[in-house]
Amino acid sequence: MASLFRSKKEKEENNQIKPNSGGQVAIADDKGVQLPLLPGIKIPDKLPLLPLRDQVLYPGTVVPIFIDDLKLLNIISSYQMNQGLIATILVKSDTTKITKESFYSVGSASLVNRLMPVSQSGVMAVLQGAIKIGVAEILEENGIFWVVPKVQTEEEVQNEETAALMKTTLTLGQKVITSTPYLPKELLMVLEEIKEPLRLVYNIASVLRMDLKEKQALLELASSFEKLKKLSAFLSKEVQMMELGGKITQGAQDEMAKFSREVYLREQLKKIKKELGEKNDGEQEAQEYRKKMKEAGLPEEAQKEVQKELEHLEKTPSWSPDSQVVRSYLDWIFNLPWNNETKDDLDLAKAKETLNKDHYGLLDIKERILEYLAVRKLKADAKGSILCFVGPPGVGKTSLGQSIALALGRKFVRMSLGGVHDEAEIRGHRRTYIGAMPGRVIQSIKRAGSRNPVMMLDEIDKVGADFRGDVSSALLEVLDSEQNKNFRDHYLDLDFDLSKVFFITTANVLDTIQPALRDRMEIIKLAGYTLEEKMEIAKRHLLSKVMSENGLTQDLVEFEKGALAKIISNYTWEAGIRNLERQLSKISRKIAHKMALRKTGKVIIRERDLEKYLGPKKVFLETKRDVWGPGVVTGLAWTAAGGVIQFVEVTAMPGKKGFALTGQMGEVMKESAQTALSLVRTRAESLKIDKNFFEKMDLHIHVPEGAVQKDGPSAGVTMVCALVSLLTKKAVRQDVAMTGEVTLSGLVLPIGGLKEKILAAKRAGIKTIIIPKKNEGDLKEIDEPLKKGLKFVLVGSIDQVLKEAF
Repeated sequence: MASLFRSKKEKEENNQIKPNSGGQVAIADDKGVQLPLLPGIKIPDKLPLLPLRDQVLYPGTVVPIFIDDLKLLNIISSYQMNQGLIATILVKSDTTKITKESFYSVGSASLVNRLMPVSQSGVMAVLQGAIKIGVAEILEENGIFWVVPKVQTEEEVQNEETAALMKTTLTLGQKVITSTPYLPKELLMVLEEIKEPLRLVYNIASVLRMDLKEKQALLELASSFEKLKKLSAFLSKEVQMMELGGKITQGAQDEMAKFSREVYLREQLKKIKKELGEKNDGEQEAQEYRKKMKEAGLPEEAQKEVQKELEHLEKTPSWSPDSQVVRSYLDWIFNLPWNNETKDDLDLAKAKETLNKDHYGLLDIKERILEYLAVRKLKADAKGSILCFVGPPGVGKTSLGQSIALALGRKFVRMSLGGVHDEAEIRGHRRTYIGAMPGRVIQSIKRAGSRNPVMMLDEIDKVGADFRGDVSSALLEVLDSEQNKNFRDHYLDLDFDLSKVFFITTANVLDTIQPALRDRMEIIKLAGYTLEEKMEIAKRHLLSKVMSENGLTQDLVEFEKGALAKIISNYTWEAGIRNLERQLSKISRKIAHKMALRKTGKVIIRERDLEKYLGPKKVFLETKRDVWGPGVVTGLAWTAAGGVIQFVEVTAMPGKKGFALTGQMGEVMKESAQTALSLVRTRAESLKIDKNFFEKMDLHIHVPEGAVQKDGPSAGVTMVCALVSLLTKKAVRQDVAMTGEVTLSGLVLPIGGLKEKILAAKRAGIKTIIIPKKNEGDLKEIDEPLKKGLKFVLVGSIDQVLKEAF
């Protein structure tokens, strides 16, 4: 939008509206009355309406507007030039189709100064705002809107406050015009000549890029003083925004100038150093790295890569970000132990003593470590081993890795894999990424400072896989003695030999480990501890540890043997010893509290004192039941926390072929129950059971505890015995427990977790254990102290099971 400013002579010639002596714009008092300052022109009863969509036409300003409405053009053309008035009113912004309600209530009566054809479809009309009008009514005739105008008086106050506000508005307006490239600077001179407030407001507002609603609001204000206040507030805000933008631009220019100056000075410094025969920073760093390269003994491939990076470093300014990337990469290469390795302590007797000192029991693992040392003693270049310790929580898998490293005389590093989802955690990030680093395997090697540490990968059964890659698949190369000799980390992009590393992984279960990964490891299972083993561990290790942690000594506190046994059996139930350690710590803290108050001397912990320290009995393990009868059989089950005895109960009721299974059974266990029922039905005659028994009754098998989920096939023989017991009304021996998978033909198949199940049976006071004959080899591997007092019956068919059970 633009305003046309003309000389006084031109204004007189064009009958420009002038202020009268009272300081107000002269307007008609009523419709049809002649305008005093525009001789011969009157405000008619109605005016043709020109809708304005993108501008507001103020009185005293001239605006060119394109008109393409032919009906409206015909009406305007019929008026005499400079004599016709039309209404120019802004259309509301949210209006799509124009109706009588689409217009604001205030606009201008404008003179049509000139019509200039610009195309076949319309003309450019030069309109001059003549006077402010209100809308009394809007009419529509033949598609043309007409306005019935009403008087709108504009009060023009002349006082000192108005004069001061005019001066402020003029100053702010001049600043905006000066700083705005699209506004001609000639406007500054025109504004200085204006003495009337209304004229100043309208001429400044007409050239500003204000919101249309704000421009309309400015027109609707009744007093010149209010208009000046609103306009000066807008101008003040615009000036502040321009100053802030100028500061930002200046700051950016200063930074660029500073950067350019630094670049120039650095280049000058480089040339000066060259003239003086001195080396620049990059060349000096490269020379230092070359010294490190000779000392590091890098492989040939690594030397070539380092040489290439050094050449790049020499050409790159030290202040460049790329230079820092190169330095980080070179630092990683030179800090890796390419040839450094610790010498193994091959004294077998000393290693055995160290292992026995740190851990009680675990004979299989200790024997495996001694075998490894023996092989290393005979063959120095033997490959590193990859062991997997599998067992319930708290049995000492992680601490055993530290003992192995101590026995071997090697460095120990541990890497937890629980919850790791990103493959880059193992293989590293490529150097194209910001903040890239090697994977955790290479980081662990650097931290160890030797290329043959004992590296423990903890919780390998809990790694994940998602859109960032499969961690298990990334570990396939790491845990393969045939491939890890040339392990290539994405960040280094160089082969690093991991074949000397002694890898130990730990897991609670094997099922979640990828089969290909499981195949690469030597599985060593750690079963739960017996009562006797836990007592020995407590005496040898736990008591001294918890006493020391709580400021006590074993001279001040003594545990009776019976008290330790009761703590283990009545307050802990676990395969490991973590909860046992917590209970001992709880007792130690209470004793320390008493000693701190000087209320006690030496303390002896007896069985009768346990409730005082630990509260009521917490663990109620299943034992032989007092109430016994047909349909109840004792089974044995394995859990992640160790073995348990598991009762199977069967009952019958009148019905027809109903078969209910309860007790949170898994799908495999439900299938075992179906197999057991089918087996009993096919052998009903030989078992002296009515062969049509299922036609007359409903059967219900329940396995307590109902809130604990159970699954697996090893309860098959137990379910068969329970069904036969109920249907023959004969009770199974109360001191007998059994385990084994059964087939439809009556064969008994082997099971897992035998040691844990034997432990559970011994805790419950079981005397006879029925196990599959194919588990005979597993039975031989179990220590004799654990088997003492138990009778083992090896069976191959269900007939042998029933004979022994009854």
